Amino acid sequence: METSEFLYLVSIAFGLLVAFLFFRYLYWGVKARLTYWKKIPNLSIEQVQVDAREKGMQLPYFSILVPARDEADVIALTIDHLATLNYPKDRYEVVIITDGKELRTKRHEPGKITTQDVVEEKIKEFAARQNVPALKHAVVPYDFDGRVGGVCLGREVTSTKARALNYGLGYIDKGTTICSFYDAESRPEQDALLYVAARYVATGGRQKLWQGPVFQVRNFYQLGPMNKIIALYQALAHEWYYPILMQHLPFLGGTNLHVERDLLIKIGGYDPKVLSEDLELGVRAYLETGEWPEYLPVVSTEQTPARYKAYFRQRLRWGSGHLQVFDKLQGAVQYSDEIRLPLLKTLFWKGHAQWYFYQALVVAPLVFLVLALQGQLDPSIIPKQVKLVLGWMAPIYYSFTFYLFYRYRSYINFAVAPKGIGKYLAVLQLCVLPIVGFFIALPFTTALVLRAMNRQPQVWVKTPRTQEMRAKAS
Repeated sequence: METSEFLYLVSIAFGLLVAFLFFRYLYWGVKARLTYWKKIPNLSIEQVQVDAREKGMQLPYFSILVPARDEADVIALTIDHLATLNYPKDRYEVVIITDGKELRTKRHEPGKITTQDVVEEKIKEFAARQNVPALKHAVVPYDFDGRVGGVCLGREVTSTKARALNYGLGYIDKGTTICSFYDAESRPEQDALLYVAARYVATGGRQKLWQGPVFQVRNFYQLGPMNKIIALYQALAHEWYYPILMQHLPFLGGTNLHVERDLLIKIGGYDPKVLSEDLELGVRAYLETGEWPEYLPVVSTEQTPARYKAYFRQRLRWGSGHLQVFDKLQGAVQYSDEIRLPLLKTLFWKGHAQWYFYQALVVAPLVFLVLALQGQLDPSIIPKQVKLVLGWMAPIYYSFTFYLFYRYRSYINFAVAPKGIGKYLAVLQLCVLPIVGFFIALPFTTALVLRAMNRQPQVWVKTPRTQEMRAKAS
């Protein structure tokens, strides 16, 4: 066999591998739909209340905690949305947690509207309204040490999401049963709390952790071309892949997350020093209490960073946080190897190994393209029928990407879409698909490289938002 024939066979094997991975994803989608999405019950508050009484339980009281640092553009709409959830208004509260450091901007820009300004206006508005949940505002001091029940140190402490959430726990109602966590631009489905309450009651309080999918497609029309595709495939991952992942890893996503209050306090809340506070919380909850999260088939929509640079920084933090959790668990010898080592193995295969594999997977086509242009591939070794079948895969991949836009269109905010033909031209940007795979994986492999050089990120970086408009009444 000639070298050129062998190289062509390698390229064909690569194409078959990609096809296998694609169809495996479709299989996961079918499995997730049959296991979770097709089994969503028709719930009513009355029925959940009856079920609770039969078990001698009260309807759970929820505290929704929302960290909001420099979120003046989006927080008002989020508060309004959370106030409309399909749950008794006297059985949940909303706690907005802002960063006291933001108030410093008033010194240099006296006319600037801060997140604190918006939240305080909403509190006044809610005080004059009926049938709304309690709305609270917690401002994290600049010197708060970050621990649950922590102290002020008299010196500035780095702001992190985990630190803010731990501070917010000090403001929740004493009767809180379950703490729910959402980001500052989250829009959970109306029955989110009702579904969690139903599961909590159905299990007699034995299930204590739930993680729901997050579709970061709402600002689709405000995204750059690559980020549009990233947003659609991220939504697909949350719908199809995460139910599979959560069978092997106590994965928590940090938003659309629900944790029993007593469990959260028992394990000491969040670790304020890690970059991936959600994954660390899930791993620690399992190690210390044996609790494992349940997949919650109730969606919350959010935003994807508008530009690739912001996406890269966000995912670099996520990847570095994953590695940080791995390193922390590697040194956590206080836990038995029987439960620690399998988790380490899973974290490695779902992190280090998978990131390198997918990065290599998207580089390979470029190598084969260069070889083909140089005449280093001889396709005559493969029958025409086989090449014809494989040739159909590219149109299928493209078609699938446009199908994802159709699939998640109901979660997209069309109020910010361009007018006229611009709305359709924005969708045509999905044609940049061939180059996106490389850039999706790049932040995670960068995290591995930086860790090897001991130059990994040390500081939590806030993700910028896009300003949202109210949809016009139809």
